[in-house]
Amino acid sequence: MRKTASYFFKILSILLFTVEASAQTNFNVDLGSSMAYIKQGENFTVKGSAGTPYYVYHFSTDFMPAPPPMIENPNLGNPMVVDSSFQIMANEAIDVKSTGLYFIQSDTASREGVGFMSVPEDFPKYRKMRHIYPPMIYISTQNEMMSFKSGDRPRLAFENFWLNVAGSPDNAKRMIKMYFDRVTEANIKFTDYKEGWKTDRGIVYIIFGEPNEVSNIDGGIRWSYESNLNHGQVEFDFMEDNNQFTGTHYELKRSFDYKRVWFDTVKKWRNGTIQ
Repeated sequence: MRKTASYFFKILSILLFTVEASAQTNFNVDLGSSMAYIKQGENFTVKGSAGTPYYVYHFSTDFMPAPPPMIENPNLGNPMVVDSSFQIMANEAIDVKSTGLYFIQSDTASREGVGFMSVPEDFPKYRKMRHIYPPMIYISTQNEMMSFKSGDRPRLAFENFWLNVAGSPDNAKRMIKMYFDRVTEANIKFTDYKEGWKTDRGIVYIIFGEPNEVSNIDGGIRWSYESNLNHGQVEFDFMEDNNQFTGTHYELKRSFDYKRVWFDTVKKWRNGTIQ
């Protein structure tokens, strides 16, 4: 069965913006809002059996952004290490003091539990420079990323980057808005155990935009883009994978064949001609 991209994302949003994070467990976690994540400083409540203890684990792992789609055997990133744990009771409001991944269990001998992300206060539309520059890794060189992170004047480096690639202030404003609108949309639509912009769907969405068509395939979904440069139709297959922490997670079926279309599209970002 085939769906249009806009219809697909509407349905996806309904699934993501459920009030409660849940899994195959005997309890739910009320995040206190209609989002699929919780912001630092807010609180959550475990909805379960009265008098039952629940065990909370916090991972401060800074998950790596998705690599380009032609990288077939990507580095899995930093090892996950529990940096704190504590016990709570049902219906007890718990303040979230740290960003990162939280995982809650009623039975520590089981793999089952409920996980959710705690994100910064300016998520999903970043406003602070320390959160703005990391998603630019998909179109920036290593030296450029270092200038954003640790240069003497990171905001000036950020502004100069966009002026240089865009060629004019007006085009720079257009491109900044396009890029970071996509970052925001990726955060809203694809955040699971890590920020949406870091996921496989996030990187494709940011660089190529919303797909022209989305279809179901065996074991996953396919994003189709109309003729891109001289490449004809481009398709990305995302396969469903059961993630212990946040349920269904989609992983890109990677291929070296994406190399040319990837670099050609990134080049359009870097020469100011992306539309």
